[in-house]
Amino acid sequence: MIPLPVHAVRIGQCVSHHAAREPEREAAVHHDRRLTYGELETDMTRWAKALLAAGVGHGDRVAMLTPPSTEWLTVMLATTEIGAIWCGYHPRYKRPEFKHVTELAEPTVLIGFRHIHGRDYAEDLLAMKADVPSIRQLVLLDTPVEGGVIAEDFLAAGDAVPDGDLDAARAKVALDDTAVLIFTSGTTGRPKAAMVKHRALLTGGAVENEHWPMDRPRILHMMPVNHIAGVGMTGVFGMFVGGTLVFQDRFEPGDLLRLLEEEKIDHLLGSPVQFHMMANHPDLETRDLSNLKFLTWGGGPISVPLVARLNKLPGALRTSFGMTELGLYVTFTDHDAPFDVLSRTIGRPHKDFEIRVADADGKVAGVGEQGEIQARGDWLLAGYFRDPVATAEAYTSDGWFHTGDVVKVWEDGNLEIVGRTKEMFISGGFNIYPREIELAIEEHPDTSMVAVMGVPDEAFGEVGHAFVEPKPGRSLDAATLKAWCGERLANYKIPKTFEIRDELPRLPIGKIDKQTLKASLSGDG
Repeated sequence: MIPLPVHAVRIGQCVSHHAAREPEREAAVHHDRRLTYGELETDMTRWAKALLAAGVGHGDRVAMLTPPSTEWLTVMLATTEIGAIWCGYHPRYKRPEFKHVTELAEPTVLIGFRHIHGRDYAEDLLAMKADVPSIRQLVLLDTPVEGGVIAEDFLAAGDAVPDGDLDAARAKVALDDTAVLIFTSGTTGRPKAAMVKHRALLTGGAVENEHWPMDRPRILHMMPVNHIAGVGMTGVFGMFVGGTLVFQDRFEPGDLLRLLEEEKIDHLLGSPVQFHMMANHPDLETRDLSNLKFLTWGGGPISVPLVARLNKLPGALRTSFGMTELGLYVTFTDHDAPFDVLSRTIGRPHKDFEIRVADADGKVAGVGEQGEIQARGDWLLAGYFRDPVATAEAYTSDGWFHTGDVVKVWEDGNLEIVGRTKEMFISGGFNIYPREIELAIEEHPDTSMVAVMGVPDEAFGEVGHAFVEPKPGRSLDAATLKAWCGERLANYKIPKTFEIRDELPRLPIGKIDKQTLKASLSGDG
């Protein structure tokens, strides 16, 4: 095993560390592009200088619209090398979502692909630049657009930046500086930006390596890069251990199985729905997956039959629990965990982390009892960007962070997820926040009241179900509402089913009685 950069301050030092020792070792693969650690360090340095030349300084934001790719890895690392803050946009975002996150982050530079998976983002990119005055430059990674600069011209402008200027910028970066903003949501329904530190991402890499030890692993990276799993649990982890990241920019189970075989993947980390689709694909029986050493998942439980099917594959099965605000995984299953532990629990807290299961008053739950997972540590988020109220509300009075996830404590210390203190549900590994969806549906001129909640789904874990009350004298149907949502929300947020009711049940104070609606779904109402 190559010695790990345990004293690193910046996540980019992982690349420099391995480039100094094995510059010809493969670091990242995307389609036909293959980067060694030496080449990745060169590209990272060039982008860092270009960002300095563009006036990006310590604490400034650099926004990026990209799928998982070598370009993402290079720009993200370069941004954080100079103390700036990287933030990612999901290609599934629609115009209102782009507008909100850009106005919130106020990036200095916006970098993106014009074309992703057949969609032309020219108008979206130009609209963001026009709407947010902080954006000094729009940089295109593929096809030019009037009003933007092509990447090679942007990079050329940085070639004149002296090495000393880059060294000075790097020297100002501290371990507890924010490395990335990751957009999440709360009860208001509008995304907040969690400030994830260099410390969290580096600590996460070390802890994952402790639980999933491998020598120079080849890791399949298929997670969205606006998600903590894509940035930290897969991306930074891969660089921390000197591994090779093989990018799949759009998940498709058949293509995934092809990559596992052809690229001799050691480690596959994904969501339950991705494993469900892979395990039920006909190519599973014909592909050579003998290189697999670990199959790990987070984001929700999977069924015992699926665990049994996955257990027939080469590679050990693991599951963990983390979240954006934690910046890393905090629980892990043991190497010899039985089926029920793998399918029903999130494992036990890592031995060096302060994790407790407690009620709203701080009373710690005993064996067989339930409580919320709460965390305390210097690796937690630095706060919600420009939102001190939300930051304060995220902590208990005695300084523990509220995860919002309620668990039952098993006798052996494993934790079983039983619910959430908030209404968020997880669909296919994505956190879905009902209020954001409700706000979008409420904008329809024929809508009076809306309630959205998660319902069980075999493939995705949970999917959205929307109860909608039309305005008096108006009519609505599911197709109309689905199309309406499709213009305003990423497709993974759109409810799978819509239920139109003449009147939704109310509480005495006039709010929708969601408990009654939930009971009606379970057949108890």
